[in-house]
Amino acid sequence: MRPGDLVVVKQTIGRHMPPRYRDRGYGVVLRVAKSKPITFQGVGEVQLGDDITVHLGTGETEVFCEESVKTL
Repeated sequence: MRPGDLVVVKQTIGRHMPPRYRDRGYGVVLRVAKSKPITFQGVGEVQLGDDITVHLGTGETEVFCEESVKTL
């Protein structure tokens, strides 16, 4: 994924079973911020995923986890 890509955003809400989603619609990727892994004692490194800044069709600009954003 890179800036300028057209994407659809389906955001996961909470930790419910079954999962709950919020459709945020279509948008354009403005920025991809590579995140550093977090280190937990006794567990090791945990990669949280990249932060994707998206300008949505509603006019809002928000940051989403890469799992919520799919390229078209």
